[in-house]
Amino acid sequence: MMVTMIAKYGKEKIELVDLPASSTSIGQVKELLRDRTGIMPRRQKMIGLKSKNGASVSDETMLSDLKAKKSSDDASSAVAMVHQFILMGTPEEQIFVDPGEKSDLPDVLDDFNFDFNAGSEEWIEHKAKEENLQKFTEHTTVHIITPPRISTDNKCKPLLVLDLDHTLLDFSAKTLRDSELSASDIGSPNDSAANQLKRPYMDEFLMWAYKYYDLVVWSQTSWKWLEIKLTELGMISHPGYKICFVLDKTSMFKIVSSTRSGKKIEHSVKPLQIIWSKFPFWGSHNTVHLDDLSRNFALNLTNGLKCTAYHRKKKKKRNVSDGCGEGDTELLGIGRFLELLATSEQNFNDIDFCYWKDYVNGTKRLWPKKKK
Repeated sequence: MMVTMIAKYGKEKIELVDLPASSTSIGQVKELLRDRTGIMPRRQKMIGLKSKNGASVSDETMLSDLKAKKSSDDASSAVAMVHQFILMGTPEEQIFVDPGEKSDLPDVLDDFNFDFNAGSEEWIEHKAKEENLQKFTEHTTVHIITPPRISTDNKCKPLLVLDLDHTLLDFSAKTLRDSELSASDIGSPNDSAANQLKRPYMDEFLMWAYKYYDLVVWSQTSWKWLEIKLTELGMISHPGYKICFVLDKTSMFKIVSSTRSGKKIEHSVKPLQIIWSKFPFWGSHNTVHLDDLSRNFALNLTNGLKCTAYHRKKKKKRNVSDGCGEGDTELLGIGRFLELLATSEQNFNDIDFCYWKDYVNGTKRLWPKKKK
């Protein structure tokens, strides 16, 4: 039996055809993909493949042992099989490029200079562009990594949209470059270099949140850098949580905002409407967007949960630990708030996320805000 392997790699589709099923292993497929992509086999993540017996797919798995999803419609090749999957990984020559040397990274603006208020002139100007946003949404493609969890009675988990940089991690190419880890340790819990880049309790927070929410990552960087971070930090293959899908900076929508001094500045935001239009069981009533930049909430103010920006080398201020290196514990508090929110059975629109610390320490009740 002959097999065709189709890899979705970024915007590229790679087809490996006429592979003998009984004599071709996943490891050999990775070697073929290295010739086409430049990605070393040890850095390749193949998402969407399952074995017939339910065991995890390894380099030793033969193509004949993969669970079939689609067969050829051609009667003359009825025994041919097609396996499609998502390929993640970064070519070796790009893996340790310093972000400071990149020219395609987004502009960094001072978040404190922006002031967004629902109902303000600025807000109306944003909402006036909804037609453009709708067109932008229609042309945005989402590639599922792990399907959303829908129960038998058609109920879904709430949605948690996660920023990466300075929310969950503080990335450093130099730290990874200087690491002397073996190939088997890269992206694993034993990857000490990657663990240095994670915000304290990052994995514990994501495991905790995953009990109550489906997770989506939305990063303001290019797809290549996003792949590096997710792969090197083991977020795609972590056994304790799963990512539904990932969005990069190409899915961000440009708007024009005013600084507090009145200056007009064009910048990009993360419109949750893109997700809601494609997954109608999610909406403003059951979505939380966690980010360290409040300007990214501009089109969805009530869904934004702002965290302190995390910097590994930031000096600790007196009586302040959040956002400061190893002493940072903010994710533990946010995790507790998310649990309270998910189990409260409240409409998220009725909760003021800015008071999350008060809800956690008990000085405020998690109760709908008063309607004016």
